[in-house]
Amino acid sequence: MTNWLGRRKCPRYPIVVPVRHEIAAADGPRPGAGWTRDLSEAGACLELSERFEPATVLGLSLRGDLGRILLEAAVAWIGEAREPGTTLHGITFRPLSTRGRELLHALLVRKRMVWQGMVRVPMDLPVTCLTRGQSRPPFQGRTENISRGGLLLRLPVTCAVGTPLEVMLRTAVGPLGAEGTVVRVEPRDAQVPGTPIRHGFQFTSISAKTQMGLSQVLTDAP
Repeated sequence: MTNWLGRRKCPRYPIVVPVRHEIAAADGPRPGAGWTRDLSEAGACLELSERFEPATVLGLSLRGDLGRILLEAAVAWIGEAREPGTTLHGITFRPLSTRGRELLHALLVRKRMVWQGMVRVPMDLPVTCLTRGQSRPPFQGRTENISRGGLLLRLPVTCAVGTPLEVMLRTAVGPLGAEGTVVRVEPRDAQVPGTPIRHGFQFTSISAKTQMGLSQVLTDAP
């Protein structure tokens, strides 16, 4: 929402969280998934796999790192996204519940000072890793948290920073694959013998379909 000078009454921040949407349909509720591009106390920019006309009312579930935020919103505008097969939507929130307002405010306060607040959602999933360009056999690990930009992996072996990996997550919606690079490794003095080693993993190639699948997995989880 903007004032007569064209300024938003509520500043928006580049906070990226998974979101599930639901719209009433003749044959029952129709759910879908997406991600926020930015977020404020009054609205957001969403990247969705479906296109909705202005004034469409959506039931939304935003999944932050501290829990789920349930709210309703109306589509204010539509545009094009960078990823093929997705559409940008500007939305304005309808009046929030007291709990929803508290959770949203807490998320904004914690993440608004981050240049790009890709929220990491705690999630324990099995993952198969393959080192690209090497004869090393695939190895198994688990995720500790997931964001739109990457994963925190717990692996039985050490992969050096810069190691390119192909990963395959085993999820409730089926296998989800992506390519990326190890960007950090748990320091040796923090590692516990006999336990998995934490690795920060950044996506370098991930399809829009996989991104939407990740959003669905994260928002559907308890």
